[in-house]
Amino acid sequence: MERQIFLDSLRRALYGKISDAQLEEHIQYYETYLAQEAAKGRQESEILEELGDPRLLAKTITETSGGRHTGAVEYTISEDGQEEEPKVRFRRLAGWKAMLFKGAVLLGILLVLFFVFHLVFALLPFLCLLCVGVWVIQKLQNRR
Repeated sequence: MERQIFLDSLRRALYGKISDAQLEEHIQYYETYLAQEAAKGRQESEILEELGDPRLLAKTITETSGGRHTGAVEYTISEDGQEEEPKVRFRRLAGWKAMLFKGAVLLGILLVLFFVFHLVFALLPFLCLLCVGVWVIQKLQNRR
Protein backbone atom coordinates (compact mmCIF):
# COMPACT_ATOMS: atom_id res chain seq x y z
CA MET A 1 0.00 0.00 0.00
CA GLU A 2 1.23 3.48 -0.82
CA ARG A 3 1.37 6.38 1.58
CA GLN A 4 -1.36 8.39 -0.18
CA ILE A 5 -3.69 5.38 -0.44
CA PHE A 6 -3.20 4.75 3.28
CA LEU A 7 -3.99 8.37 4.16
CA ASP A 8 -7.00 8.50 1.83
CA SER A 9 -8.37 5.26 3.28
CA LEU A 10 -7.87 6.60 6.79
CA ARG A 11 -9.60 9.86 5.86
CA ARG A 12 -12.59 8.01 4.34
CA ALA A 13 -12.85 5.71 7.34
CA LEU A 14 -12.84 8.65 9.77
CA TYR A 15 -15.07 10.98 7.77
CA GLY A 16 -18.28 11.78 9.64
CA LYS A 17 -17.28 9.80 12.70
CA ILE A 18 -15.17 12.49 14.33
CA SER A 19 -15.17 16.25 13.91
CA ASP A 20 -13.50 17.75 10.85
CA ALA A 21 -10.86 19.36 13.06
CA GLN A 22 -10.04 16.04 14.72
CA LEU A 23 -9.93 14.33 11.35
CA GLU A 24 -7.41 16.84 10.01
CA GLU A 25 -5.32 16.54 13.20
CA HIS A 26 -5.10 12.75 12.83
CA ILE A 27 -4.29 12.92 9.12
CA GLN A 28 -1.60 15.52 9.82
CA TYR A 29 -0.20 13.36 12.61
CA TYR A 30 0.13 10.32 10.35
CA GLU A 31 1.59 12.39 7.50
CA THR A 32 4.21 13.74 9.89
CA TYR A 33 4.84 10.31 11.39
CA LEU A 34 5.37 8.75 7.95
CA ALA A 35 7.74 11.57 6.94
CA GLN A 36 9.75 11.30 10.18
CA GLU A 37 10.09 7.55 9.92
CA ALA A 38 11.09 7.79 6.25
CA ALA A 39 13.70 10.40 7.21
CA LYS A 40 15.17 7.83 9.61
CA GLY A 41 15.77 5.59 6.61
CA ARG A 42 12.85 3.19 7.03
CA GLN A 43 11.01 1.89 4.00
CA GLU A 44 7.52 3.28 3.43
CA SER A 45 6.06 -0.21 3.05
CA GLU A 46 7.58 -1.24 6.38
CA ILE A 47 6.09 1.77 8.17
CA LEU A 48 2.65 1.23 6.64
CA GLU A 49 2.75 -2.46 7.49
CA GLU A 50 3.57 -1.53 11.09
CA LEU A 51 0.59 0.86 11.21
CA GLY A 52 -1.76 -1.81 9.84
CA ASP A 53 -5.14 -1.50 8.20
CA PRO A 54 -6.29 2.16 8.11
CA ARG A 55 -9.90 1.08 8.74
CA LEU A 56 -8.89 -0.66 11.98
CA LEU A 57 -6.80 2.36 12.92
CA ALA A 58 -9.81 4.61 12.22
CA LYS A 59 -12.03 2.43 14.39
CA THR A 60 -9.55 2.74 17.25
CA ILE A 61 -9.34 6.52 16.78
CA THR A 62 -13.12 6.83 16.71
CA GLU A 63 -13.56 4.75 19.86
CA THR A 64 -10.89 6.65 21.78
CA SER A 65 -11.99 10.08 20.53
CA GLY A 66 -15.53 9.73 21.70
CA GLY A 67 -16.48 10.08 18.04
CA ARG A 68 -19.21 11.95 16.34
CA HIS A 69 -20.92 9.21 14.41
CA THR A 70 -23.46 10.77 12.11
CA GLY A 71 -24.63 7.59 10.48
CA ALA A 72 -24.26 9.24 7.11
CA VAL A 73 -22.22 7.25 4.62
CA GLU A 74 -19.88 4.36 5.29
CA TYR A 75 -17.24 3.54 2.70
CA THR A 76 -15.72 0.10 2.58
CA ILE A 77 -12.91 -1.44 0.61
CA SER A 78 -13.10 -5.04 -0.53
CA GLU A 79 -10.33 -7.60 -0.10
CA ASP A 80 -8.98 -6.91 -3.59
CA GLY A 81 -8.53 -3.21 -2.77
CA GLN A 82 -11.50 -1.96 -4.80
CA GLU A 83 -13.80 0.54 -3.19
CA GLU A 84 -17.30 -0.84 -2.78
CA GLU A 85 -20.51 1.13 -3.09
CA PRO A 86 -21.09 3.44 -0.14
CA LYS A 87 -23.61 2.15 2.38
CA VAL A 88 -25.99 4.63 3.92
CA ARG A 89 -26.73 3.96 7.56
CA PHE A 90 -29.29 5.77 9.63
CA ARG A 91 -29.15 6.24 13.34
CA ARG A 92 -32.16 6.44 15.61
CA LEU A 93 -32.48 9.46 17.82
CA ALA A 94 -32.83 8.73 21.50
CA GLY A 95 -33.31 10.64 24.72
CA TRP A 96 -33.57 14.40 24.69
CA LYS A 97 -32.66 14.62 20.99
CA ALA A 98 -35.64 12.47 20.08
CA MET A 99 -37.93 14.53 22.28
CA LEU A 100 -36.57 17.77 20.78
CA PHE A 101 -37.08 16.44 17.25
CA LYS A 102 -40.63 15.28 18.02
CA GLY A 103 -41.41 18.62 19.63
CA ALA A 104 -40.04 20.52 16.62
CA VAL A 105 -42.12 18.41 14.22
CA LEU A 106 -45.24 18.90 16.34
CA LEU A 107 -44.60 22.64 16.53
CA GLY A 108 -44.16 22.76 12.75
CA ILE A 109 -47.45 20.94 12.19
CA LEU A 110 -49.25 23.24 14.63
CA LEU A 111 -47.82 26.32 12.91
CA VAL A 112 -48.97 25.10 9.49
CA LEU A 113 -52.46 24.36 10.85
CA PHE A 114 -52.56 27.77 12.55
CA PHE A 115 -51.73 29.59 9.34
CA VAL A 116 -54.20 27.53 7.28
CA PHE A 117 -57.04 28.20 9.75
CA HIS A 118 -55.99 31.84 10.04
CA LEU A 119 -56.18 32.19 6.26
CA VAL A 120 -59.56 30.43 6.08
CA PHE A 121 -61.04 32.59 8.84
CA ALA A 122 -59.60 35.74 7.27
CA LEU A 123 -61.22 34.88 3.93
CA LEU A 124 -64.48 33.56 5.42
CA PRO A 125 -66.38 36.89 5.35
CA PHE A 126 -65.45 37.44 1.70
CA LEU A 127 -66.42 33.88 0.81
CA CYS A 128 -69.77 34.30 2.57
CA LEU A 129 -70.46 37.56 0.71
CA LEU A 130 -69.47 35.91 -2.56
CA CYS A 131 -71.78 32.95 -1.91
CA VAL A 132 -74.68 35.24 -0.96
CA GLY A 133 -74.06 37.36 -4.07
CA VAL A 134 -74.04 34.29 -6.34
CA TRP A 135 -77.21 32.99 -4.67
CA VAL A 136 -78.97 36.33 -5.12
CA ILE A 137 -77.96 36.53 -8.79
CA GLN A 138 -79.22 32.98 -9.40
CA LYS A 139 -82.55 33.78 -7.73
CA LEU A 140 -82.95 36.92 -9.80
CA GLN A 141 -82.16 35.03 -13.02
CA ASN A 142 -84.64 32.26 -12.14
CA ARG A 143 -87.46 34.80 -11.64
CA ARG A 144 -87.22 36.03 -15.20
